[in-house]
Amino acid sequence: MDKRIIASIIVILMLAGAIFLIKASAAKTGNTIKEISSKEVKEFTIKAFQYGYSPDSIAINKGDKVRIKIDNTDVPHGIRIPDLNLKGNDIIEFTADKAGEFTWYCTNYCGEEHMAMKGKIVIK
Repeated sequence: MDKRIIASIIVILMLAGAIFLIKASAAKTGNTIKEISSKEVKEFTIKAFQYGYSPDSIAINKGDKVRIKIDNTDVPHGIRIPDLNLKGNDIIEFTADKAGEFTWYCTNYCGEEHMAMKGKIVIK
């Protein structure tokens, strides 16, 4: 066999072994990497439709790590929170570092009542 092929096989086996050890270590503690990250992030799913959101208000605490999933049910909408400098059509992720009440707006023109389409995020 060519020395390069043998070296490649050895590298692949070493990587596979490292991955196995990481997963085994996580399983031993009862936590997987996914479980740890999901406990750290507060996740919300907001349904966006012409011309509203459901829910149209969410409350979180300052310091929370937040993931907002936007479920566009008819046409593309999205969420823009100008005071927090946030914008997204599908997902918005951020750490709430500023307390207050902040209005969100639709990011994409969606019809005649687009300008009235809004929601609120309260950070305590």
